[in-house]
Amino acid sequence: MATTKIEASNIATGAVPSTGFTSVQVFTAASTWTRPTDITKVIVEVQGGGGGSGSGATNWGFGGSGGSAGYAKKFVSVSSVANAVISVGAGGIKNAGTSAGDSSWIDTAHGGSSTITGGLGGNGANGGSGPTHGAGGAAGTATGGDINIPGGNGAYGHTDSASTTIPSFLSSGPSNGMMRTALSYGAALAGTAYGSGAAAGRGNNVAIDGADGAAGIVIVWEYK
Repeated sequence: MATTKIEASNIATGAVPSTGFTSVQVFTAASTWTRPTDITKVIVEVQGGGGGSGSGATNWGFGGSGGSAGYAKKFVSVSSVANAVISVGAGGIKNAGTSAGDSSWIDTAHGGSSTITGGLGGNGANGGSGPTHGAGGAAGTATGGDINIPGGNGAYGHTDSASTTIPSFLSSGPSNGMMRTALSYGAALAGTAYGSGAAAGRGNNVAIDGADGAAGIVIVWEYK
C-alpha cells in the first residue's frame, strides 16, 4: 500500500488517547495528507531517494556507487492546515540512468512556506574500458526541517572491497547492500531500506551492471 495509517489504539492497549499521540501515516508514494479531526500538530519525517550505481565495463572498468539521500524532521502546528502535498522520491536507476527523486511535505495553507525536503542522492558514474573509475554519486541534502541530515557520497569505482557509501539516516548500513562487491567479480548491490545508494559492481573481462538506489519515504506522526 502506498499509504499506511496506524492508530494509537493498535500500538498500545486501550482506546485512542484524548490528548497526545494519536496516529501515524506512512507514505511510500505521492499523495495528499489530510488533517484528521482534532489533530493540532504533527512531526514530519522526510527521506529522499538514493542514487543508483554505475556499470563496470570490460577490461577493468569500475562503476561508482550511488550517493545516499538527505533526511529532514520537523514539528509542524497544523490547527489551520487542511492538507499537505506529499512527494516520495524514487530511487535512482542503475548505469547512470534516471536520477533519484526528492521527497517532500508542502504545507499548502502557508503557500509552501512549510516545505520540508529530503534531497535525492546522486547516481554513480559508469566505468569505461581502460581501466577507468566512475565517480561516486553526490550526497543528498535536506532543507526545511528542525533537523536536517545530509546523505553520504558514493564511493568512486575501485577494486578495493572496503570502499563504501554512507547509509542514509533511515537506511541500513554497509553490511546490508551498501558495501562494494568483493574482488571475485560480484554483481552490484541495490540500495536497502529508505534513501540508500546502490553499491557498484566490478568488471574485468565481462561488463557488470549497476544497481538501483532505494526509494524514499514520508512519515507523519499525528498528535491531538
